Amino acid sequence: MDPDFSLIHARLSHEDDLINQRISWLVNSQSFLLTAYAITVNGLAADQSKPLAVVQRKLLDLLPLVGIACVVLVAVALTGGLFAINELRHFASTQYPKDRLFLVCKPRNQFLGVSAPVLIPIVFLVIWLAILW
Repeated sequence: MDPDFSLIHARLSHEDDLINQRISWLVNSQSFLLTAYAITVNGLAADQSKPLAVVQRKLLDLLPLVGIACVVLVAVALTGGLFAINELRHFASTQYPKDRLFLVCKPRNQFLGVSAPVLIPIVFLVIWLAILW
């Protein structure tokens, strides 16, 4: 096998792994933040005269902002990874004949393949914006 071809394949695999890790991190962080928000709302609703009610109110203001910041930062990193994959696929398509390119799939398949990394951050962003307004 062509060493350059193996290198492109390894890079694509690496970028794909990074995207997977970023999405996993985003889902884990958002579940933690949303759980903290729900617990804080329940605690504040139970008794607003508690000494920590002020802290709970601050948490209610801060948690959505932290959630939005995490979504934006991960979305930027995901965009970088998707651009890198796109550039690698484009490079491979210009260097190798079509019959060797299992690395490059149809545009429809590429679109469907990246729909989760693109849409999951949007879903969490909508949730936090709905909480804020």
